[in-house]
Amino acid sequence: MNFYTLWLKRILFSPQTFFPFSSLFSLFGLILAVASLTIALLVVNSFSTGLELILIDRQGHILIQNKKESSREELWEELSFYEDQIQNTLFFLSFEALIVKDKKFKGVLFEALEDEKLKDLTFLKKRLREGFLLEEGENSILVGSELSQILNLSIGSKVSVISTQSKDLIFSRKHLEFQVAGIIDLGRHDFNSSFAFMSLSSAQKLGFEKISGVKLWLKDKKQTVTLSQQLSQNLFDSHFVQSWKSADPSFFEIIQSDKKIIFFVLIILIISAGFNVSSSLFVQVFKRTKEINLLKSLGLEKNHIRNLFLLNGLILGIIGSLLGLFLGLFICYLLIFIQNKWHIIPAQTYEINEIVWNWNPFDLLLIFSISLGIIVLSSLLPARRAYKINIKRALNYD
Repeated sequence: MNFYTLWLKRILFSPQTFFPFSSLFSLFGLILAVASLTIALLVVNSFSTGLELILIDRQGHILIQNKKESSREELWEELSFYEDQIQNTLFFLSFEALIVKDKKFKGVLFEALEDEKLKDLTFLKKRLREGFLLEEGENSILVGSELSQILNLSIGSKVSVISTQSKDLIFSRKHLEFQVAGIIDLGRHDFNSSFAFMSLSSAQKLGFEKISGVKLWLKDKKQTVTLSQQLSQNLFDSHFVQSWKSADPSFFEIIQSDKKIIFFVLIILIISAGFNVSSSLFVQVFKRTKEINLLKSLGLEKNHIRNLFLLNGLILGIIGSLLGLFLGLFICYLLIFIQNKWHIIPAQTYEINEIVWNWNPFDLLLIFSISLGIIVLSSLLPARRAYKINIKRALNYD
């Protein structure tokens, strides 16, 4: 029976000597440090994913807007070359108008959507919170949740929509009565407070004829950047092309930079936990001096003594890192669930209303690897101290 078999039996049958109080205290610190880093990165990832889904629902993977007036047929002729990459299209007309109800009014950006696709708009079905979707030919609108609170709107409320248009320096104003069909949550506070939807036929009654552009949803999201660049080159003279990634680039850059800063700041906690583990192993070295000397006198090699404490640190690192990851995952999931259900942090603070749970296996592997590496490095000095204990001096001292 070799040394490592005996060492393993000792761990299994005498854990109190392997995990004294000082080691348990260091283990607890490591678990908290790893959990804190895990929670921080998961929340950032989930926040970024939530924003991504909001933008894709709002404008598709690619948004094409007219620089000059063009018909639906002209635009579709350009898009037909990429038909095999496009999953769905939605032509729309956007305009600004006033919504008036009971002496309250607010400027709103309306989107008029194709009548024939009103019943099949997945993003509206998913975002609908109350009421019903738009019906073809009806004078009804969908309003954002924040807008409904500002104007005190509910399902069935009657509102006036007033629009102003100019042609040849002549201004004309039209208004129509509409009924609130539904209340939607577009996921962002600024969207919910300033957007509303109606059918294209209703917009035409207000005097708007030409479409403003088209939204594209792709079969493969990874092709977004490539296809948007191709479309931008081909349609440069007549259309403005924007991918969802370029819709709010500074916001995503801030998220990524914050993620890096959080990561390096919280690594300090794991380094501190590494110092605790190192201190605890030093204590064990001094407490086991007699035992180490006895083993050496019986012919045990110095390398085995060093490996004993390195393995101590390794086991502490593995247990602490794994428990920290699981604790972090659980707490993060709980926090996101509470936020999405009760909105403890108001949407005005972080812009988005809902955080989408998203854990990145690469991030978890990185956290585990770094924390384990720090703990193993922290075990080197105690292991070196045990390795260099002088048998003769120690026996004379004992």
